[in-house]
Amino acid sequence: MILNLDGTEEEYLKYRHGYPQALLEKLKQYGIGIENQHVLDIGTANGLFARDIARQGSRVTGIDLSSDLINQAREVNIKERLPIEYMKGNAEDLPFDNTSVEAVTAVYCWHWFNRPNVANEVYRVLEDGGRMAIVNYDWLPSRSDIALSTQTLIEEFNPQANKSNKLKIYPEWIEDLYTAGFSDVETFSFDVNIQYTLEHWIGRIQASPEIGGALDEAKIIEFNKKLNAFLEEYNSKAFSIPYRAFGIIGLK
Repeated sequence: MILNLDGTEEEYLKYRHGYPQALLEKLKQYGIGIENQHVLDIGTANGLFARDIARQGSRVTGIDLSSDLINQAREVNIKERLPIEYMKGNAEDLPFDNTSVEAVTAVYCWHWFNRPNVANEVYRVLEDGGRMAIVNYDWLPSRSDIALSTQTLIEEFNPQANKSNKLKIYPEWIEDLYTAGFSDVETFSFDVNIQYTLEHWIGRIQASPEIGGALDEAKIIEFNKKLNAFLEEYNSKAFSIPYRAFGIIGLK
């Protein structure tokens, strides 16, 4: 099965699934993503997480550097009509007044940022008593033959790809928040299993920055052929991939 490329943004929208309800409930325990709260979602991409928390009743502002992804997020929201405002912008220079935001989320994006600069900006715009959540949510190569073989193949085609962090836990990010002035920093992690079909797993990997965001179309087609050949050995219409949610919460 070879997927046609119309652009990474379209693949991202089609094949990146939403976040587990358990993650949303965990954040609510920290007072993040609750009803009528103004949440700033930095690195929002096409608004996947912004939509999740907006469905819970939060008023969300999503900000991202990519005009294409922001436009896609706006188009999706025309149908859903959720309380979300999207804007193009840099998380290192947030267009908000001091102490003007109730909560900030950074979901599956912290590794892309100049982390100290962004942490300082988030601290500036958060109101006193507000919280920030850094969240990573990724599949675990060490817990699945399919995931491990996929990760090995990614590194074969893209040697610049981040080598797999087996635990998917990032203790170095904790210091980012303490250095910016946050207190009462806490972490959490838990695992979930996500069901995939052959098409959706190939699409999920194709929509990743290491493949769809880095390789040309010919290389992506070659990558998909190899991944497809490996997956067909399992002779299964669906399979489970383990994911780990890891979060850091900081209080201003």
